Amino acid sequence: MIRTLRLENYRSFREYELRDLTRVNLLVGRNDCGKTSVLEAVELLASRGDPQVLVGSMRRRGEFHVTPDGRQIPQYPVYHQFHGHGIGIGSSLSISSDDGLGQVRIDVVEGWQDESHDLFDVSEAGLLPLALLIRRGSEEENLKYPLTQDGALAWSRSMPRRPPRPWRPTLPPAQFVTAESLRPRDMAALWDQVLVAGRESEVESALRILRPGLDSIHFLTGDAAGRAGGIVPGFKGGSRRAPIGSHGDGMRRLLAVSLSLVRAAGGFLLIDEIDTGLHWTVMEDMWKLVVGAAIESSIQVFATTHSLDCIVGLASLLRDRPDLGEAVSVQKIERQLGHGVSFGRKDIVTAADLSIEMR
Repeated sequence: MIRTLRLENYRSFREYELRDLTRVNLLVGRNDCGKTSVLEAVELLASRGDPQVLVGSMRRRGEFHVTPDGRQIPQYPVYHQFHGHGIGIGSSLSISSDDGLGQVRIDVVEGWQDESHDLFDVSEAGLLPLALLIRRGSEEENLKYPLTQDGALAWSRSMPRRPPRPWRPTLPPAQFVTAESLRPRDMAALWDQVLVAGRESEVESALRILRPGLDSIHFLTGDAAGRAGGIVPGFKGGSRRAPIGSHGDGMRRLLAVSLSLVRAAGGFLLIDEIDTGLHWTVMEDMWKLVVGAAIESSIQVFATTHSLDCIVGLASLLRDRPDLGEAVSVQKIERQLGHGVSFGRKDIVTAADLSIEMR
């Protein structure tokens, strides 16, 4: 479990540190303060610098390379990952922890001059070719990827993602849930894992937070698979089943979170805007689900919110369950301080009782 997270030259952070992290960490702060960047940093660190994770974060943000005629092409401007949105030979960023995950460092280096031009792009001006070097530990673990001269990664699935054995480590799972939840196809894949593990009742119990009469959940196969209409809840009393989208965004959100809690066992769950689609009256029950599963399944949760109701719901749970106090913290992101401000159980409950603004 990560207790301290350090970021250097990563996205909006020149140098930043999050301290006193706990089992469940709720990140708060102003818009554009870097909350989502922290989630992405944890995901990248947990993957030991997997370039596909790097590409995934750029895809979520819409950071595609755009041609002069406005077309998006599968090239990803990695310079957005670096503080100041610019790179050159010698640029570097790092994400590190003292708690078993070590450090991932990414450097922009010179490409080999003798490489063919389809690997390293040499401009007509004779500028040096660029490459991205991902350092994960020993030399055997490092991976190098060509960049275009303007700092874009032309990613291909055929590129190596992991070092060859025997240097390949066993990595903890890291599940990222965006503010828009998961795609139906992704939820269907997670449901398969739930079925194999025999944990369907946990997911159904989570959905009863919103719909107490829920009896079962079903994922259709065939042409309906991978679409929102392919997820169909069943209810007591034999009423006609309707797609999950008919029951509101909150149902899809809770389904995504509960499926992800199963997938993230022994690893990390990263949830952007955890309260999306959920009414304030269910916040305490939502937190009871997340904190309980995190403790039982050894998951470290990092979640973001802008909602005061979300914090009040967490405070209500901690007021009733003081035994959960050491497992939960609120982390306020303040870039100008150079480090996050950590609030424990007593602070969270007091702030809610006195209407003190923590966001």
